[in-house]
Amino acid sequence: MKNTALHVAIIPDGNRRWATNKGLSPILGHKKGAENFEVLCDTAKELGVKCITLWGFSTENWKRTEDEVDNVFALARELIKRYRKKCLDEKIRLVHLGRKDRFPPDLTKLITDLEEETKDFNSFIMGMAADYGGHDELIRAINKVLEKGLELNDENIEKSLDTHDMPQIDLIIRTGGEVRLSGFMSWQTAYAELYFSDILFPDFGPEELKKALESYSKRDRRYGGNSVKQANNQ
Repeated sequence: MKNTALHVAIIPDGNRRWATNKGLSPILGHKKGAENFEVLCDTAKELGVKCITLWGFSTENWKRTEDEVDNVFALARELIKRYRKKCLDEKIRLVHLGRKDRFPPDLTKLITDLEEETKDFNSFIMGMAADYGGHDELIRAINKVLEKGLELNDENIEKSLDTHDMPQIDLIIRTGGEVRLSGFMSWQTAYAELYFSDILFPDFGPEELKKALESYSKRDRRYGGNSVKQANNQ
């Protein structure tokens, strides 16, 4: 596929609605969504994507019931433990986006350890946005710049973002029918292409990802200036 997006970010909306529609508990929707993300990672790699990021838990999700939050964290532990071998075997790098200080200590350690183990891998990057909010990230980045006594400018802010050593985001996919970004990657999405799908995330499989990437490949990205296609053809 030509003009493949190098960094695809996904807002996986619809896990709970998927479960409700089937008469299941919300956590089973989240579990199905997590399983689907693993499949999408493999598909993305096969299609030439170099980095995929999933927004798994937002700073607003703390408002959900304690039981649901605990279940999501249990699922995260299970996912990280299971995915660790795949990361090490296939040289996949894990990058966490967001805060770690509010997680249970054992979950924080699991994330931190896998980040450290995979930090030098570059065949594929898997971004995990958890306890993440775009505004929160920007505030943290600005505070880092100020704490270092540096000038508050675009370059220094970008170096302080959670995504500072990841490829720029090319495509954001939101599933579940909502047509908004909900503050996701507030700084990084200035020139990202957007793709909205009515399909609930657990049902957003490889064929749907291919459709999204095909849509992206046909777009003419201008970055506020000349067409990228035109520039490449000169």
